[in-house]
Amino acid sequence: MEKKDKTNTTINIYGGTQQILPNATQAVQNFYGEDFSRDTTREEALGGLTLSPDAKRLSAYINNVEELTVYLTRLSGCVTAEELALVVVSMVESGTGINKEMMVKERFIKLLLPLAPGITSGRSIDNIRARINDAWARRAKKRT
Repeated sequence: MEKKDKTNTTINIYGGTQQILPNATQAVQNFYGEDFSRDTTREEALGGLTLSPDAKRLSAYINNVEELTVYLTRLSGCVTAEELALVVVSMVESGTGINKEMMVKERFIKLLLPLAPGITSGRSIDNIRARINDAWARRAKKRT
């Protein structure tokens, strides 16, 4: 049996994110420059905010701190389940960590209820799920 020599191949690509891994068993990504030293971690960014425990749980789904504060403000201003449903649909459409399957889950809806204290009636999980489904269906009709 012949012993094959390993060859190293270097491919330089400037800009974008590409991975070329033909039959690779390992990939190494190196970053060079000062741009990466200015980035802050999610925990550092959230550390500057004083968030309630419920808001911190929502931050697990929304990584962008600015978007999180916008959604927290919108949720606190909701007075009906329909308004809450519209906020949830906008969360899904904006590309946060929430998808269309998760938006109707009981645990996610329970997470939102304390963040929307203005909703006095229709706070049941089933009602809010129905309003989210209605808002999602209306959204689909608007796009087509």
